[in-house]
Amino acid sequence: MADKKHYDVVVIGGGPAGYVGAIRAAQLGFKVACVERAKLGGVCLNWGCIPSKSLLANAELTEKLKDDSYWGLKIKGDVGLDWDKIIGRSRDVAGKLNGGVAFLLKKNKVDHIVGNAKLTSGRKGKSPCTVEVQECEVHEELTSAPAKPGKTTQTITADHVVVATGSVARDLPFAKFDGDRIWGAREAMYNKEKPEKLVIVGAGAIGMEFAYFYHTMGTEVTVVEMLDRILPVEDSEISQGLARHYKKLGMKLKTSHTTLAVDKTDKGVKVTIAPFKNGKADEGKKETIDADRVLLAIGVAGRTDGLCDEKLGLEMAGAHVKTDYRPGETRSEALDYKTNLDGVYAVGDVIGAPWLAHVASEEAIVCVERIAWRAGKLDHEPIAIDYSVVPGCTYCHPQVASVGFTEDKLKEQGLKKGKDYDVGTFPFTALGKAIAAHQTVGMTKIIRGLPRGEILGAHILGYQATELIAEMSLARRLEATTEELIVTMHAHPTMHESIHEAAMASEGRVIHS
Repeated sequence: MADKKHYDVVVIGGGPAGYVGAIRAAQLGFKVACVERAKLGGVCLNWGCIPSKSLLANAELTEKLKDDSYWGLKIKGDVGLDWDKIIGRSRDVAGKLNGGVAFLLKKNKVDHIVGNAKLTSGRKGKSPCTVEVQECEVHEELTSAPAKPGKTTQTITADHVVVATGSVARDLPFAKFDGDRIWGAREAMYNKEKPEKLVIVGAGAIGMEFAYFYHTMGTEVTVVEMLDRILPVEDSEISQGLARHYKKLGMKLKTSHTTLAVDKTDKGVKVTIAPFKNGKADEGKKETIDADRVLLAIGVAGRTDGLCDEKLGLEMAGAHVKTDYRPGETRSEALDYKTNLDGVYAVGDVIGAPWLAHVASEEAIVCVERIAWRAGKLDHEPIAIDYSVVPGCTYCHPQVASVGFTEDKLKEQGLKKGKDYDVGTFPFTALGKAIAAHQTVGMTKIIRGLPRGEILGAHILGYQATELIAEMSLARRLEATTEELIVTMHAHPTMHESIHEAAMASEGRVIHS
């Protein structure tokens, strides 16, 4: 075994939190190592955010080509699919970016160490944190299979350790991922053939993105959701609008239903579901759906397998590492993302909701900047994250994006429309750019506080929604009012005009609708 090597900061994990935090720490003058047991970029780059967007781009193109006569195109016969190439292109995209992360670490003089990082001690007095690096077998194809660490190849020490190990997809007690018929998101984007019939359990962002992709590719898709609507964290008006559109296209949406069983058959799976109301399943009305595959998209848990021994005493909050951040809070003033172990911090998906790559990256930056500030390497206290200004994006087509409060949440808080807030909406059917692009499904909705006009929330369904939300995120972060949106000139013709019009609608002076 090699002699111990000491670092100022060791980051465990090379995903959107890990590699970003490592690079920022190096920029601040720290000696840094990033330990990753699998591919750099984490689940997001290799098996999630990026390759899935490649598949969705294929679906959008396929959707357009099927409507060839509208566009004045003459395509002979049906649009064919080269499934291997569709899947292969998504893997190529991930591969290119994976290499880019390695380049960035090298450019910033971050030591990239391959292996499983096992935390063996926190900081004790003058003794630094200790991390063993172990040989590790990683099951790339299986979503939730734990790694199998082997012998220790080296031991490193650090003044500060940042845990950024991400998350792993959850399965069901009666339906475990098998890499064949019971899928997680990873299998859904890396399979050898397109299923004819697919059941998706869970109608959150991941579930609906894959529902759109497979439905557009010709698979018969049934989505099962326990709550009363798809995309349940989004504004109900937006969720209902997307549901109407997908039902019109022939997608089967079984909301207010729970999954009771998943049984494998000779040819596929049988999924038993039942209506779900008031916390109970009505088993007298259960039904069975035959399908080739079932995709479980029911959420994630923090990935901590192989991270440390239980005897170390790293405190957990359920399935996530506990820090001084409390999921659900709106601001992070004075948060260091500390764990209960001295010198050990945790950021990103491993500490809980919101499980978003952009949140993970920002938490990592704030964490290492606060370490630097306390060490005298930064001359100002870092600006805290405002968790009430986190944009949420779903990349199905039409897209969904939001920031701030939903109208449902405001009502739960006792606020009343017309007294405490007003709403402005603008339909894409009235928007010139949307009509020209043949993308008229959707709308922009802005919730305006009374009497000052502050932006309480913004919700967009439709073409380029995930791009449009950036303007509303900035507006909310700067505490802009709808009046300030209105007097900001928006170029014509653009999709951004829908924001301008929705802001005017919230004040009762919309022009084009």
